[in-house]
Amino acid sequence: MKHISQVSLMVLFAVVTFTSCKKEKLAANTRTFNVEKFKENLKLQIAASGTPEGYSFVITKDGQVADSFSTGNARKSTAGGNTPWNTQQEINVASVTKTLTAVAVLQLMTKNDLEPGDKIGDWLPTYFNATATIKNLSFEELMTHSSGITEGSTSFDSMVAVVRRPLADPAKTKNNYANLNFALFRAMIPYLRDKSAAASQEANMLPANPSGFETWLSNAYIGYMQSNVFTAIGLGVTNCKPSPGTAQAFSEPTGPSQATANLTDWTETSGGGGYFMSVLEMARFNAFLANTYTILSKEERALMDGKYMGWDPGDSRMTSAGRSYGKDGALRWDNDGNGLDVGDAGLQTLIVKYPNKVELAIAINSLNGNWRSLSGMAATAYDAAWED
Repeated sequence: MKHISQVSLMVLFAVVTFTSCKKEKLAANTRTFNVEKFKENLKLQIAASGTPEGYSFVITKDGQVADSFSTGNARKSTAGGNTPWNTQQEINVASVTKTLTAVAVLQLMTKNDLEPGDKIGDWLPTYFNATATIKNLSFEELMTHSSGITEGSTSFDSMVAVVRRPLADPAKTKNNYANLNFALFRAMIPYLRDKSAAASQEANMLPANPSGFETWLSNAYIGYMQSNVFTAIGLGVTNCKPSPGTAQAFSEPTGPSQATANLTDWTETSGGGGYFMSVLEMARFNAFLANTYTILSKEERALMDGKYMGWDPGDSRMTSAGRSYGKDGALRWDNDGNGLDVGDAGLQTLIVKYPNKVELAIAINSLNGNWRSLSGMAATAYDAAWED
């Protein structure tokens, strides 16, 4: 399991001042934000939503860890010896992966002099034989779930099937959230990184070995992410494979009949989900993204925020201090074969950056029938933490 020193994260990250809007300055100048109050408010919000098997969150402010909280079990054993949650406990961050992927795509768009409205066709593998409808989609449409793609499965089989047929009715499905929008970047990032090398690899492996080439694409995506996102912010090996200590997912309420899910390798279904990180590592990524220009330039970050590329508009709530930018993730398993219900295991994750240089990273590894509105709960806790 990956570890990162708590002490190292307490060291001030390189903070770069950026311009805030007038409303945000007014809020920051006339009121005080109480981190401890934010922490306690968030604990109350989560407690009111049910009794999680376990959860953890980290609050950063001005580029450094300001506070954290962990409770409950990350893993349970029938023989006892349960593993308690802590901020270094690894979990599948689910769709928070999309924000990670978006950072890589924005880097490579700059490298290739691409604009958000440019078409993706030139960056798809040739063997995809994509239709004109797919080729004419833009980078912005994929990163804002406005492409008209509706497919949730992110396997290569699903990906190839989708790109080889016209979109059913884009006018009706244009704003449909679909995991495949970001999973496509698993196939595109190797071409965006080095089109000639990727095309040569494709020519050498196809048509004889399509599955081998798809494995190569997945590993090339993981490799780019490691070099240009994770290593850049001081993280060690970060990928889509669980370790023996990865947190399990559970159902609520607890008890002998509690459903459990052990998480599996997502390497060849990654891009839109599947990275395994601790809450502390999520917090580090979020703090670097919000407070430095280490992984995105000022212009790239403004583009990401302005167009919600990698953020969810529904998680990017307007607070009393200004606009926040957030992305949640969720996974759920139909353990009993009766459809998704209260007896099934699940997990949720969230990262948010708030306008006063405060950020939040959180993971909860159980559900009580319905998704928690984590971004709404966090926004309520955040607004109530301001003091006159």
